[in-house]
Amino acid sequence: MSSLPLSYPVLPTVVRPALSWKQCSMPWVLIDALLWVFSFVACLGFVNIARSGSSFPNISVILIPFSVSLAAAWLIGAYDRDTDFASLRFSAESLLAGLAATVLGAAGVVLVGSYGLSGQPSRFLLLAAPLIFAALSVVTRRTFAGRTHGRSHLKLVLLGDPDAEIRLRHGLGLRGRSFDLIRLDPLDLHADSLQERIDAMVWSDQASPQIAPRLILSPGAEAVVSGAILAHLHVTGLTVYTWQSFWSQRLRMLDLGCDPTQWLLSQEFRHVETSAFSQIKRLMDIVLAGTALIVAAPLCALVWVAIHLDSPGPAVFRQQRIGLRGREFTIFKFRTMALNAEKAGATTTVGDPRITRLGRLLRRSRIDEIPQLLNIVRGDMSLVGPRPEWTVCVNDYQDVLPGYHLRHLAKPGLTGWAQVNYPYGEGVEDAAHKLAFDLHYVTHASLVLDCSIFLKTLYVVLGRIGGR
Repeated sequence: MSSLPLSYPVLPTVVRPALSWKQCSMPWVLIDALLWVFSFVACLGFVNIARSGSSFPNISVILIPFSVSLAAAWLIGAYDRDTDFASLRFSAESLLAGLAATVLGAAGVVLVGSYGLSGQPSRFLLLAAPLIFAALSVVTRRTFAGRTHGRSHLKLVLLGDPDAEIRLRHGLGLRGRSFDLIRLDPLDLHADSLQERIDAMVWSDQASPQIAPRLILSPGAEAVVSGAILAHLHVTGLTVYTWQSFWSQRLRMLDLGCDPTQWLLSQEFRHVETSAFSQIKRLMDIVLAGTALIVAAPLCALVWVAIHLDSPGPAVFRQQRIGLRGREFTIFKFRTMALNAEKAGATTTVGDPRITRLGRLLRRSRIDEIPQLLNIVRGDMSLVGPRPEWTVCVNDYQDVLPGYHLRHLAKPGLTGWAQVNYPYGEGVEDAAHKLAFDLHYVTHASLVLDCSIFLKTLYVVLGRIGGR
């Protein structure tokens, strides 16, 4: 074995805390096996009751879907000790992986498997068992492993100046994360003391050894600390993030203090509307929004009548909003305020007297948003994307918020990443915080992220959070 280069610093060997059993992968494989048996037996019992008889499937009907489901779980990191099981992102990935495993497993059984003596596999058994297993797997991990994998608390070491610490603390606060943050000034550290300082400050806490520490490099520190030091820190068990990667991967928002234009340049102008995903997204918008319009038609008729009985004026409110690439369009909503209420101000406040009695109910339940499904079918909006703002507000925000126009690189949506992560707010400061989330979505939109937003939207709607 060749020796290390002379320029590579020889740093002390550190004994890391042992991992708990909950952090290892094998127990989760065994738990998933038990969950699969439960799901399969429950579905098989239902099939036998429905058929008024009893039969047991060919072994391939058991092994093929089970193997595909475990493989799908492995691909999304369900057996990785560093995966944040308590995050909505993991839940969304798990449900999508479960859906894919259901289709692939059923296809495999149809091709090579059989069901008992009849040779006809039960469609209910093939489809229901993997889906139930996926749901139970998510619930189990969120219940028993969320805290173990560090969702409740982060242990961070920042190499940077005080300004970077302030920005980082603010971003962590916006995300609602509990954390311990230690700042080290890279200009005051020598190469041979960096490892010792980090170990003394991070690994000394034996009360919670399962919380893996993370090292974050501010933009200035990236140029000061050598690559050899960083590689050694990473190999010895410390996860190392660049400044931009931590905001993108862990906080999933844009750095509040960066220049959005320079950020877009660093992304090589990649955004959702230039990706192949945009074509798939448009197809999903048409199918889902069109179906929802048909299902909601009776409710819309009742709301239409109720609004006319509650207050004078049209039932549907129309307003000019800014859409994709700055184009104006007319948005549709059920009217929740008195006629011509927008003349009194562009934003609403808690207990706004302009909101009608019925309007308060419609806003809390989000029923007032249903007419926007028509905007989605027409192509003005998408199901998921930055919320479209009134033209008056956009003009005001663009004058004081650099890069605000960049949020228009994605088609506006019925719900968005900012809406599910930041409470309803008004004013420039709230608009700046929402912009940080919207710009993250512009360059990171995907089926997984959209599914995460849908899951969190259900939580927001059912919990009536942020309603006006």
